[in-house]
Amino acid sequence: MSEQGLNQLVIYRKSLDIFNLSRRIAAYITNDKDIISMYRSGSKTDNYADNLVMNAFRLVPKVVETETQVNPTTKLKYAQSLHYFIDRLYQDCLNLESTKIQGVDFVRMLRKELIMLRKIHRRYVKSILKV
Repeated sequence: MSEQGLNQLVIYRKSLDIFNLSRRIAAYITNDKDIISMYRSGSKTDNYADNLVMNAFRLVPKVVETETQVNPTTKLKYAQSLHYFIDRLYQDCLNLESTKIQGVDFVRMLRKELIMLRKIHRRYVKSILKV
């Protein structure tokens, strides 16, 4: 699928939005640490923020990988596996909220976006089933 075709997909655009929002939230709550610094840090907050960004980062290529599948059965399997990443991101948000961070409102906003992504994901899987 071409890049322009991907940009037409709601799930792809929402995945990009979630990655960008996750990165901004992680930067805010970790005082602009980079991914490696968050990973190496002993702080739970930094580790949860790192997990959040890395899981959001993995979501976008998974959508692309799903769209490049030719076999409908394989495409459906890949599309259904996206649910795992969405759930991981949601759990990362809950973990961050439990650490009593500043910026809890931003994390809650991300959780609302993830709920919308779940709905988009369900419609996406149903659209593949119809094909």
